[in-house]
Amino acid sequence: MKYPSIKAVLISIFLNLMFISMIFAQENLTSLKIQEGIDQIWTTGQLDIGSANIASKLILPKLYERNDFQLIWQNLQNVTDLLNELKHIEEDGLNPEDYHLPTLLIQKLHIEQSESPEPSLLADYDILLTDSLIRLISHLYFGKVDPENLHPNWRMTRRINDTDTIEEIEKTLRSNQLANALKKIRPRLKSYNPMRAALKKYRDIQKAGGWEPIPEGPILKVGMRDERIPKLRNRLAATGHFQGTHTTSDHFDKELEKALVQFQKTHRLVADGIVGKNTYAALNVPVSRKIDQLRVNLERCRWSCRKRPEEFMIVDIAGFRMYHYQNFEIKWTSKVQVGKSFRKTPVFNSQIKYIVFNPTWTLPPTILKEDMLPKIKKDPDFLKKMKFEVIDWNGRIVDPSSVNWSAISVDNVPYTFRQSPGPHNALGRIKFIFPNKHFIYLHDSPKRSFYALKDRAFSSGCIRVEKNMELAEILLNDSEKWNQQNIRTVIDTLKTEKVNLPKPMPISLFYWTVSYDEKGNIIFKKDIYDRDGEVLNGLNQEFMMWQRRFLD
Repeated sequence: MKYPSIKAVLISIFLNLMFISMIFAQENLTSLKIQEGIDQIWTTGQLDIGSANIASKLILPKLYERNDFQLIWQNLQNVTDLLNELKHIEEDGLNPEDYHLPTLLIQKLHIEQSESPEPSLLADYDILLTDSLIRLISHLYFGKVDPENLHPNWRMTRRINDTDTIEEIEKTLRSNQLANALKKIRPRLKSYNPMRAALKKYRDIQKAGGWEPIPEGPILKVGMRDERIPKLRNRLAATGHFQGTHTTSDHFDKELEKALVQFQKTHRLVADGIVGKNTYAALNVPVSRKIDQLRVNLERCRWSCRKRPEEFMIVDIAGFRMYHYQNFEIKWTSKVQVGKSFRKTPVFNSQIKYIVFNPTWTLPPTILKEDMLPKIKKDPDFLKKMKFEVIDWNGRIVDPSSVNWSAISVDNVPYTFRQSPGPHNALGRIKFIFPNKHFIYLHDSPKRSFYALKDRAFSSGCIRVEKNMELAEILLNDSEKWNQQNIRTVIDTLKTEKVNLPKPMPISLFYWTVSYDEKGNIIFKKDIYDRDGEVLNGLNQEFMMWQRRFLD
């Protein structure tokens, strides 16, 4: 067996050492380039890589500082996982461009095509990947749009700049579990994944050409023949509501009626199987608007459920419903009535702290001036009929018949009006108080027939709860002392009684125009307050400079 000469061995060792030293030199140069970029952020607060701007001005530098300015993305599986997430981020209603995807793909191609990539390219690619990940975490966890810009009363913690977050990112990248980690930070509400699936469905419908509008005309119902009926079949087939084969038939048969009823339920319409004015309008909404509606409500999901306690209440304003959640499972629900379009129920967080049985009602200034004073002037007996006490500024009760109401100006009413407890009271028999500057609260209502209607925007801003007795029982959480029978006994006394909750109940007044039913079907609702557009505008904007504050 012939052994290599000592000279050959020495040459081989020399070449290997040269190769290793070149690798170390390249790593040192790459590290130096990273450090230069981080120094630029520290000193100028700005770093651009090509056309891409680095948004994270604190977390990203801290990550590299803790890592001695070495490459963070040395594990190729992490890179693959992140790029795959970005390629499919439209399924969450977000824009891939917000996370540098086009630039990252170009840089990745240049690196793969080069035998020895420039240290500056490797450094830029690594920094861009890190900024992309931080942006993505922020948007999946908090949402892209700032809800406090739209609703100043919506108080939320929307920053991820803390040591725990930085350590969690480091831990995730070391464990090679990036894909799983990104799945876990998506909202825990069960409606989120059905909405994502629905968004994909409607985008597929859009790619296939969408649907044609159905010409308006007389109502369509079972048994009729009409040249519009084939269009109706095709329209319902496009969204999967009609699954029959007779798509060219002009006969409105039972199979088509069944499909239409399901469509009406999907859109919170009266499910009568008749194509009337409201159903025509819903059928002719273009697919692009459905996509926008789903994107907006995915964003709202990302706002809504961070650091939630095990138990909380949510009022869905646009859905006219209230929910009691435990461990993100719905345990109870009730119909509600919300504010009229000109007295919109606001969006905010609070805590229910106490209940008032047999409440009195003092007329708020706005309702007094806009609603009640004209009625009082028209009918002087109105106050007596509705059992209102008239109280002057000295706290004395005044006989309403002694007042010249025609002389009272809306800008100068020298009286307070208080309605006595009882079934006539505008607040009903129970009032639920959660302190807020809007004077909004939950309460009973004597107008029980309104709960039977689909759209229930009738109040002056407060929320009227149909199942008020059940709600009181849940909140007081004492089956012996505060069961429904005992609550009824207290109410029958007509005496006003305040009862503190054993512990405050967190409550959020929220606004969704998409949700899902108990069967998992997506439900589209009316945008009763025209709030979707402002969220959509925010989603469609490029990553704005003000969004940096969520990252740092």
